[in-house]
Amino acid sequence: MDDDGRTETGEQPHAPEQDKLLIEWLEIMHPRLARFEDFLTPREVVTDYSRDSLVSLERLILHRWPDRHAFAQEQDTDFTDGATRYIGETYLRIAGGGWFVNHDPKFLYSGRLCILLDVEMPVPISPLNLIITMLSRRTGNVLTRIWDGQTKNVTERSLTEPGWEPKREPFPGAIPMSRLSSALTPSVR
Repeated sequence: MDDDGRTETGEQPHAPEQDKLLIEWLEIMHPRLARFEDFLTPREVVTDYSRDSLVSLERLILHRWPDRHAFAQEQDTDFTDGATRYIGETYLRIAGGGWFVNHDPKFLYSGRLCILLDVEMPVPISPLNLIITMLSRRTGNVLTRIWDGQTKNVTERSLTEPGWEPKREPFPGAIPMSRLSSALTPSVR
């Protein structure tokens, strides 16, 4: 370890309290998702973890906030937490993988909840950043473009590796930091 607390690979060591916070967040995943689906979204919003549900959720978010600045001022952390969970879990259901938080200041999404899918050359996905991107672009297809791309990745890998299926991290769904470092490409570390 260097004088500034970094490891030989240049990363800051992962603190146990950070692991603990992530595990606690993951352990209440199902009740928080149920709350989001049953109480925080209108009935017309589809919540079946399908591609259509992402269309429906993106439409709701675009209707709720006129831009990313209004979203940044939002005080309803309950909805934001639920949307973060829902988006991440929807992608994890099609492509496997798990959740992580990397607190290295050099990491693209430092300190944010991210998922890493079980696909070739995985790229971290931050659901919160996707919400901000949706509100900046306002195209209505941010979430479905990722769905389509990841579905294609899963299909292609299944064809080249017979018998392969995406795997979810075991409960509670956190990716161990020891495995995470080797999975991330240098451009996103």
